[in-house]
Amino acid sequence: MNNLFHKILTDPLLSEKPPVLIDVGASGELHSAWKLIAKYSICVAFDADTRDFQVSEQNDRGYKKLYMINRIVGTESIDDMEFYLTRSPYCSSALEPDSEALKPWAFNNLFIKTKTVKMPAVTLSDTLGQCGLNYIDWYKTDSQGTDLRLFDSLSDDIKRNTLSAEFEPGIIDAYKHEDKLHNLMSFMENYPFWVTSMDIKGSQRIPTEDLEHLGKLRKKFVSYLLKTSPGWCEIVYLNDFDEIYSERDFLLGWIIASIKNEFGFAAKIARKGLSATDNPLFKEMLKSSKNSLIKNLSYAKISTQVFRKLVRKIL
Repeated sequence: MNNLFHKILTDPLLSEKPPVLIDVGASGELHSAWKLIAKYSICVAFDADTRDFQVSEQNDRGYKKLYMINRIVGTESIDDMEFYLTRSPYCSSALEPDSEALKPWAFNNLFIKTKTVKMPAVTLSDTLGQCGLNYIDWYKTDSQGTDLRLFDSLSDDIKRNTLSAEFEPGIIDAYKHEDKLHNLMSFMENYPFWVTSMDIKGSQRIPTEDLEHLGKLRKKFVSYLLKTSPGWCEIVYLNDFDEIYSERDFLLGWIIASIKNEFGFAAKIARKGLSATDNPLFKEMLKSSKNSLIKNLSYAKISTQVFRKLVRKIL
């Protein structure tokens, strides 16, 4: 499939308009799922810190272009947004941790504020403009409580034409006035997306005094000793392609669906491309999706011959 990815990504439609990948809250590590398409893509990654602001173009990390933005991402561009540093750097946020609501949870110490600083903030739209971009293909954010408002700050056209959107909203109260999972799902119902995966993460519900009573050894292994309750969710959306008619987006959408192992949906995209264009790549793409379905589905209870006939009927 890698050879087919290369043929698609070097097609003039994607060479002239490369995939644009957005990572909010990169924390130095870019999305591992992008490795297969990185060298063909433009990546814009945000990671808030205290260094002087610059939009730096880098060419040494495997991307066609990589812009590292050392700023908080907000819904407006301002010079002094408050940013709350916490004991765990992965919990630092532009929103204040809700220490009272976190008390009953085993991981509450990760959210303890160590310092409040003021830092400049930029918007996604302004940053795209500075990078000479006006579209997003693959959007990923882990902004510690502001995922929905940041995505909503984009123009309606950009939101509707994003091919994949990944969020990490909270389920419990971890930050004051945060965007929750139910808010995000309600919002996304108004846009042409469907959920391809949800990975529920969490912590253990135990008061601090009881946690301390366990002793150092048991406390260290509390995540193994006690039941984990839902706390936040990694949720991934794919565009349903009901409003997309671009040949270029059919090509890239098929790759994204294939990377996410959505081979049935990838077949649908390839078929739409085949009916709308005369690009021979779509025949290869459809064949590849069918082969991937046959290869990845279980043969345990059904003979290969019967299974192949069943898949052909479905497709």
